[in-house]
Amino acid sequence: MADDRSREAQREELAKLRDMVRCEVVLEKEGFRLDREATAQRSARNLKFRRGEGEIIIVNHDGKGWWDATNPDQSARGDVFKLIQHFDPSKNLGHVRRELRDLVGIEPSYEVRERTKPDAGAQDRKRDPAWMWEHRNPPQSGSAAWRYLSEQRGLPDRVLEAAVKQNLLREGPNGTAWFAHRDNSGALSGMEMRGPEYRGFSTGGIGKRLFRFEADPGTPPSRIVVAEAAIDALSFAALDRFARNSMYLSTAGGMSPESVAEFRQVLSLAAKQPDSRLIIAVDNDRQGDHYARMFTAMAQEAGLWSGRLSPKEAGGDWNQVLRARGGKDVEAPRPFGELASAMTPAPTKPTVASGWVGDLAARSGQTLPASAAITEPAAQRSAGGPTPGGR
Repeated sequence: MADDRSREAQREELAKLRDMVRCEVVLEKEGFRLDREATAQRSARNLKFRRGEGEIIIVNHDGKGWWDATNPDQSARGDVFKLIQHFDPSKNLGHVRRELRDLVGIEPSYEVRERTKPDAGAQDRKRDPAWMWEHRNPPQSGSAAWRYLSEQRGLPDRVLEAAVKQNLLREGPNGTAWFAHRDNSGALSGMEMRGPEYRGFSTGGIGKRLFRFEADPGTPPSRIVVAEAAIDALSFAALDRFARNSMYLSTAGGMSPESVAEFRQVLSLAAKQPDSRLIIAVDNDRQGDHYARMFTAMAQEAGLWSGRLSPKEAGGDWNQVLRARGGKDVEAPRPFGELASAMTPAPTKPTVASGWVGDLAARSGQTLPASAAITEPAAQRSAGGPTPGGR
């Protein structure tokens, strides 16, 4: 189908796609994985990706460029547009543009392709997240990681106890807390790691999938809450009065193509339940705006009602809101379904309505906490506001 937009509009879109989609994302979609050892030996500015035997692509220019290390042809290099055409020369610019649109917002997982040595079996096992997980104990009251989560992060004991019971927490070195990421089959894929002086994601394994904390384990969730970090997901759960049939997810920031596919499957399953909905509990910043747009579109594809709920303070996240309450527990959770008939728009028209929280309060006769409110997109606020706080 012909593109009727002006040439200038088309050029602007091409420039945006070139800027917003990294070559690493395309490579991971095609099955390439980072060769960490070779990359470390060469340079962090030149990332070496491998797929099959003799298939090597080098990414340079901070993810904007690439070249095929096995191809002497000087044309086997370029930007992200040429990379897609490198794998399928039959695709024209229109095909490439449509493919890149689907990759906007996806971050590379940098899942590692390990080159094993015959005598390195024990060391390889120690890099495996499942091995690491089984050789660490869950945090318990008084331990270093428990104190970090309860005293510094303000998470209530009842939430931590529930997370431990669901096998979602482990205690790492130096008071670091590990949060389990699992795929849709339940297999451990990696861990978010947060501590007083450390944040990261485990290397090895199959990379980021989703952290999942359930309000009613064993019950199919009808209400999905997605946050940017596991601590934010647990913080929102602690503040949430409508927890029944809810699942609190974390994407650990940028999503790999695999985690996007799994999240879509979670939404599709939730959409089969009565009164299903997606709560987009992202930070109040430009990155949160970006995730909100992406998650809203995904909810619409699944036929789910969706609404964004972000902290009122610019740059704020949900753990900051929880800590601002001084560790006070909210009232006992109540069924979200009590309000469903009053606030659920037609499921075929999900929106991110600026008045969603206010409408909810007005229709239910509740008083909302002063520390939480729906926010306008950061792009509409004046520039120069505070940057997001650390997790």
